[in-house]
Amino acid sequence: MINVMEQRIFKNSLHTTAKLLFIVSYLLFIIPSESAVAQKKRTAKPAVPVEEQVQAAFAAYDFEHAERLLTTEIAALKRKRKSTGKLEAMLERTRQAALKLHATERITIIDSLVCPKNLMLRNIRLSLESGRIDSYASTFHQRDNSGATIYENEFGNKRFLALPAPIPEGSATTPEDSPEDSVKSSSAPESTSLRLAVSDKLGTTWSAPAFLTGLIDEEDLEDAPSYAENYPFLLSDGITLYYAATGHESLGGYDIFVTRSDGEDGSFLSPENIGYPYNSPANDYLLAIDEFNQLGWFVSDRNQPADSVCIYTFIPNETRQMYGDELSDAQLRARARITSIRDTWNPDDKEMIATARKRLTALRQGGGNASMAAVPDFVFPIDDQRTYTRMADFKSPTAREKMKQWIKLDKDVTTDATMLQRLRDNYATAKASERQQMANTIQQLEATHYPQLQQLQQLGKEIRNDEISHK
Repeated sequence: MINVMEQRIFKNSLHTTAKLLFIVSYLLFIIPSESAVAQKKRTAKPAVPVEEQVQAAFAAYDFEHAERLLTTEIAALKRKRKSTGKLEAMLERTRQAALKLHATERITIIDSLVCPKNLMLRNIRLSLESGRIDSYASTFHQRDNSGATIYENEFGNKRFLALPAPIPEGSATTPEDSPEDSVKSSSAPESTSLRLAVSDKLGTTWSAPAFLTGLIDEEDLEDAPSYAENYPFLLSDGITLYYAATGHESLGGYDIFVTRSDGEDGSFLSPENIGYPYNSPANDYLLAIDEFNQLGWFVSDRNQPADSVCIYTFIPNETRQMYGDELSDAQLRARARITSIRDTWNPDDKEMIATARKRLTALRQGGGNASMAAVPDFVFPIDDQRTYTRMADFKSPTAREKMKQWIKLDKDVTTDATMLQRLRDNYATAKASERQQMANTIQQLEATHYPQLQQLQQLGKEIRNDEISHK
């Protein structure tokens, strides 16, 4: 009997021991060791912050995904009663970008050139009829760390230039010096907070620059302390102004805007962001249009290494053209991003592109004046489809005779323009005893040059009208 009891106790003991071993094994299986937990922490990838995810989606122009990320995160933060101001601003910017995507302009890009940013102005060749763009440093022969630029119209009597932002009333100094006086007083732009100003030439003297009004509301300025304006360009109508600016209306960094003069008081209408493909989440600096040669340029640092930009050359549209519903969302994003220049071409545009490239080559060879380029006889655009290079191209006898006058007058205008530029460059470094004589020569040349330039423009319009209307 004792043996039987002992066997039962022994069996129960074995059963209990087995249960305990099973429980311990199970616990060891489901509860990782401290070292395993530490190992897992070391190998686990950290969560990508929402802001970085949004930026990546924004860079890919996937604004719908960026909006979903932001709305989800904002809702989560509100539940935790945390601040959402920064993300709310990003959401508004994302929604604006999405709206602009559907208004992407259809343009034909014929060329692109990557160059250092400090050389971009040298690589944009405008005809004399389109005025000139230059850096502040080059125009006034003075050191400038801000990258400020100027635009001077074709008559040489109006300048739009970037200067340090206006100093509040009551400050020690005010921007009353003319550009020439600025050279003497060493008040060249140093700050990155630049604002556009205008200066007119009266006789031989430039007026004190006056800051443009209407480009941004004072309330918006309070929310954008680093707001800046630069890279002005005025169309030949004397009204339409393109420029680049930062701020809450920008898709990222500098964006290109357009505005128009609002009467004789010098104010401007509320500017518009010109959208894609000119603008991007990167910096987009300048848009210039040579209406005489029917060519345009815009400059961007999208997809470029530091301190480099890409200069895109395109054929300007008379009116804004959009893609509508003919493209998929992916194709529209690709056009807006300019993933391929060839994608901007239509099969029917081969001749138009070829003639536009001829005009571009002529400008490059001629150093800024297509009519003086090293091509047969001359290069004279009639319309989008036709560019004449010899007298035999003309169908209208009247236009052909006027063209002979145009060639002679263009030669005189070009010669005078070259001499004027040389005199102005030398004037800045000339001795005081030489300046008076040089000033007289400049004044005499200007008295004949600007009327001739107006005559040349009018003659060019008459030639085109005569040739187009000839049957």
